[in-house]
Amino acid sequence: MGSASASSLPTSAGAGENLVLILDFGSQYTHLITRRVRQLGVLSLCVSGTAPLSSLAGLRPRAVVLSGGPHSVHAPGAPSFPEGFLDFTADAGAHVLGVCYGMQLLVQSLGGAVEAGERQEYGDMEVEVTTRSSALYGEGEVGKRQTVWMSHGDEVVRLPEGFKVVSRSVQGAIAAIEHQEKRYYGLQYHPEVTHSPQGIETLRRFLFDVCGIKADWKMQDVLDEEIKTIQSMVRSDEHVICALSGGVDSTVAATLVHNAIGDRLHCVFVDNGLLR
Repeated sequence: MGSASASSLPTSAGAGENLVLILDFGSQYTHLITRRVRQLGVLSLCVSGTAPLSSLAGLRPRAVVLSGGPHSVHAPGAPSFPEGFLDFTADAGAHVLGVCYGMQLLVQSLGGAVEAGERQEYGDMEVEVTTRSSALYGEGEVGKRQTVWMSHGDEVVRLPEGFKVVSRSVQGAIAAIEHQEKRYYGLQYHPEVTHSPQGIETLRRFLFDVCGIKADWKMQDVLDEEIKTIQSMVRSDEHVICALSGGVDSTVAATLVHNAIGDRLHCVFVDNGLLR
């Protein structure tokens, strides 16, 4: 997946106001995280987890999510965020949430320890809240359990300084961690999937209660912004030719341009040989 930059955002985003930046480390669920955040009314931008720090110049996210991935943090060439990334998030005042591999990467980068789990956890698993008060679960939840979706072979065995465990799986693996002062959080499970029924509430709490983000974004904003961009590029006396194959990409592009300039768009059908 290609990297993104501040120029990828609509100007209405305020170069990162209420922005959630999602770093993709190869999980099949990464874009589902992006979707869940947007469904909660928050602008999210998904970028490559290994994108150079320079590509994020100008962004000041309110929250950063480190996605899961199929890798072990101990594997040669395992993906990691670029050098200086945690300083970037600290300077922006962003809260960082590591999910699955993302949590393990965060822990290892901050001096904790990750090892191969004695009991690897895949599929439905119960986790139990282990502290009376936490940012991710709220007040008075200690002892309560919820079903979540696990998918990990490695596990965190030693936390970096200042972190606390706030939930564990019924097998004893660390399931959620926090360092509220440093604004670091981690979930070993996937809150974004339907197999974690209470996961969306955890994401909601993280975004709104922990990060203080406002739900002030909607998909219509993207459409309006793109139409304005097209209108600014095409003068009132100019026409546009569009090669239209009937696929999703060219059809959406043609529809957007037509909404912006009307009959000054002229589509030329291109038979690419793949039509049914």
